[in-house]
Amino acid sequence: MNRQITIVGDSLGQWSDGFGLKSKLSAEFLVTDISVAGYTTEDWLQNKDRLNAIPTDLWILELGTNDAMVYGTIGFESRTRELISFLESSQVSKVLLTTIPLTNIVSIREVIKANNQTIRLLKENKPNIDYVEIESIFESNPIGVPLYPLSDPIHPNQIGYELMGEAYRKKILGI
Repeated sequence: MNRQITIVGDSLGQWSDGFGLKSKLSAEFLVTDISVAGYTTEDWLQNKDRLNAIPTDLWILELGTNDAMVYGTIGFESRTRELISFLESSQVSKVLLTTIPLTNIVSIREVIKANNQTIRLLKENKPNIDYVEIESIFESNPIGVPLYPLSDPIHPNQIGYELMGEAYRKKILGI
């Protein structure tokens, strides 16, 4: 039986080719990436009807960098909760949140860190919500292995995207 995974994200999802999950997972997993560069949780809330059209067993929400730049921490929790509620009410599915990488932009690192902590807390007492710990994977990366190109402090390089894809794969497969 096929399991449908839909990635709802921003440029990190869009530019990574869905974190390589189509090739990382077996054929029983059908991966659809509808990520849109520049999108925030608010943009997805305004376009949520688009989400209803996709039958999904597992939603991967990879959002937060644009939220940090546009809104800071203001409203992040309520917008994320609203998006999760919508996804849970429209279909019987699970939601996998992402603690996103802190980026190499110093001015938003603390905001992203605070929003990631909000994501961790959203899982409490919710059996259909989980998260993938990308922040700590990037932060524990050995010094000397760059995860971002010099020309772009926000979007990971291929090594960074590979780390993200592998973390999603392990969480999906329960490894």
